[in-house]
Amino acid sequence: MSKTKGKKSADTLTKQLSDKAKKSIYTLGDLRKVYKRGTAAYISSGSRNVSVGAWAMGRVNSFVSGKGGARKADKDIHDARKKSPKKR
Repeated sequence: MSKTKGKKSADTLTKQLSDKAKKSIYTLGDLRKVYKRGTAAYISSGSRNVSVGAWAMGRVNSFVSGKGGARKADKDIHDARKKSPKKR
């Protein structure tokens, strides 16, 4: 894998998370934490029929929408954001 490809995918991920953060009450940092936890959950649970990136982004989408179990799993991030909302 070349350095350029890794940089491009990291930029794409940052843009996707940033777009979701702008449309929600969460910051980019909050969503990065959720994404990272989604990656760890994928790795610890074994192989799936989806990629690790898709699994982690699905967790982010679930967290932002409030549907599914991600908000329960990442309750600490959600509660911290409710206590100190981001500035718009």
